[in-house]
Amino acid sequence: MREKATAVVLAVILGFYCVTIAWRGVELVRDGRPAAVALGVAVILLPLVLLAAMVPLLRLARDGSRMMAQLRAGASGGPADAAWHAQLEEAERCRVARDR
Repeated sequence: MREKATAVVLAVILGFYCVTIAWRGVELVRDGRPAAVALGVAVILLPLVLLAAMVPLLRLARDGSRMMAQLRAGASGGPADAAWHAQLEEAERCRVARDR
């Protein structure tokens, strides 16, 4: 539950950052000078690139949580070999101990 709350707080902060930085980029584009327009376009693209980079990370976290829930429930959601279960359990131990 704590991880979800942290993710929500960080998403809100990221959203606020994206809105404020994009607003400054729009103001630079409206300035009209070539250098300001180029900088404004770059500033507008920055949050978009950041969001595009965050989507795979969020999917990875969601899938990892789902895999751990399946493991705890005893369902075989992944490969049936013992190595896969051992790696998953090691990842959970590291997450709890904050080793990685």
